Amino acid sequence: MTFKKFFVFSFFCLSLCLSSHVARAEMETVRVAQFGKAKFLLYLPLYVAQEEGFFAKQNIEIDLKFVGNDDQILAAVLSKSVDYGMGDPIFTAIANERGAKTKTVAMLITNLALGGYTNKPEVPVIEKPEQLAGLRVGSFPAPSTAYVELEKIKRDHPELKSMKVVQGAMGTQLALLQADKTDIAIDLEPAFARAITQGNRFVLNLSKLTLPKAITGLITRQSVIDEKPDQVQRMVTAMQQALTAIYSDRKVAYRTARKLFPDLGDVVLKKAVDHMLSDAMYPKSVVVRDDYWQRSIKMRLDSGALKKPQATSVAVDNRFAKKAVEERK
Repeated sequence: MTFKKFFVFSFFCLSLCLSSHVARAEMETVRVAQFGKAKFLLYLPLYVAQEEGFFAKQNIEIDLKFVGNDDQILAAVLSKSVDYGMGDPIFTAIANERGAKTKTVAMLITNLALGGYTNKPEVPVIEKPEQLAGLRVGSFPAPSTAYVELEKIKRDHPELKSMKVVQGAMGTQLALLQADKTDIAIDLEPAFARAITQGNRFVLNLSKLTLPKAITGLITRQSVIDEKPDQVQRMVTAMQQALTAIYSDRKVAYRTARKLFPDLGDVVLKKAVDHMLSDAMYPKSVVVRDDYWQRSIKMRLDSGALKKPQATSVAVDNRFAKKAVEERK
């Protein structure tokens, strides 16, 4: 090899090394707190953004922390042990009422796609609330969304005084039904799909009896928005890209679900994902809608968690979401 060729080759290799180093240096680790103790199928768009490289394209590497309940997610954000939280966004409204400056910057779940099933042949397919009269309906414990929604249906329809909401921990709904403690079990995915494949009958789509709300979103501190607006934008953009991907091609959702939840098996997994997408569990836009937000605000006012009505703009910053949606077009 001549000196000239050697010099060119060496320069080319050096350039590749430098480029690789710069690329690695630009990757930013972002800490995100999530509900629960392990990955949860309901948060599929978050995992799609990771597994399909949407965060990586934004030069973000997610450090996912499992911190427990929604109040613990908020606590982790406020304590600065994480940068963002993925949980009940109305906790930012509660925090602001108490003087803590937090914001919801993107929406992830607006409908829990709760399904009801039974093993009793006499229970009809529920098409309207009045048909729930006299039935024992299983629910996750108060103040879960399932419990609040069922109690609201009961409260709004005087003829449902004989309907009973039976509380049971997550993971116990099928057992309660089998023990004849309930007539209808209400469950989340993938538990709902698994119960149906085991021979139980689908009789209640709670989405048809309720309205979309702000259920799960991306929250952060006001200081993060002030100090790192570019990072916030990249986080929100990646989430929007993930939502667009799963609605454009369900194979994207199946692929990530299979990788992260292999024990479910293809039949249950596909039923679960199809149910979540068909029921529009996830919005197609990360923008926080005012009507969805205010419905959730009202629920918290009714429960006493919020003391006063609150404008959406107090705890929601839609600038990043709107830009992410605009970039999608």
